[in-house]
Amino acid sequence: MTRDEFIAKNAYLFWYIKKEAIPKIGNEVLVEFIFNYGTWEDVKELIKIIGYQELKKVYEGITDRKIGNYLPEMLDLMGRITRKYAS
Repeated sequence: MTRDEFIAKNAYLFWYIKKEAIPKIGNEVLVEFIFNYGTWEDVKELIKIIGYQELKKVYEGITDRKIGNYLPEMLDLMGRITRKYAS
C-alpha cells in the first residue's frame, strides 16, 4: 500500500481537516492521527510505509506544545517503538 492509498483508506480519521487538504498532510499529522485514532493494524501499516527512521524523526520533533496533541499512552508507545527499532 502506498502512502496516498493509506491516507485515502483512513481519511475518516482526519475529521477536522478539509477534504482537499487531506492528501497533502505531512508525516507529523499522519503519525499523530494514526497513533491517536487508528487501530493497531493502522499503526503497523503506517510504520511499514514511512519506516522506523521517519517515525523516530517525527517523535524527536515533537515539541512541548505538540505533546498535548497525543494521548499519553500513544506517545509512550511511539517512544518505545523508536527506541527499540530505530536506534
